[in-house]
Amino acid sequence: MKNLSRYDNTTVRILCAWGEVLTGACEWNPPDYGLSVFGREEESLKIGEAVTFASQIREIELLREEVCVPVRDWPEAKEEITLWFSEKGQLPPELCRQSIRDCLGTEDGLPQWYVVTRGSRIIAGCGVLENDAPPRRDLRPKVCGLYVEEAYRNRGVAGFLLRYVSEDMATLGFRTLYLLSDRGGFLKKYGWEFACMVRGGDGKLSPMYVHHAQQENE
Repeated sequence: MKNLSRYDNTTVRILCAWGEVLTGACEWNPPDYGLSVFGREEESLKIGEAVTFASQIREIELLREEVCVPVRDWPEAKEEITLWFSEKGQLPPELCRQSIRDCLGTEDGLPQWYVVTRGSRIIAGCGVLENDAPPRRDLRPKVCGLYVEEAYRNRGVAGFLLRYVSEDMATLGFRTLYLLSDRGGFLKKYGWEFACMVRGGDGKLSPMYVHHAQQENE
């Protein structure tokens, strides 16, 4: 029997015994998970709503070891996450701590924060906040603080994170996101489009990009 627990919360491709292929982030269910209603007592992987038992898996391929985690679902790590964002963004810890605290108390609004983990280590992260910068407060919400540890750059981690954030924010009712960046070529690979030039607090113009989540029936 395959050891399915090692794939928990990773992105996998499963070839089922009947030929169907399932791809996506998976959730591991131990043998005592209570799925006897299906007539089986064995470990399984769940991708979306599809539950596949170990004996039904012909092949399994690990696509990504990294895992995207909404900070609202990880309150026990709030201090570690706070210090990580503070260090990478060179921001006062208390400023990050307050925003993380606000995130933990928000199930369907702003702010939201996300981290990417590999094993037990945070390797990337970003936030989604209100846009309080005049004069374009209408360009909201905005992705900010996007950072990938240097050792994990050029591996698709940033795109993986941005895709997850877009999908998660859409479930919270925010189907349009904005991001101030000078990396237009990179962003366009992941569905971002140039929106306009925005003048920052330093008076300089910078490009703003926009991403629209697709409707489920598209």
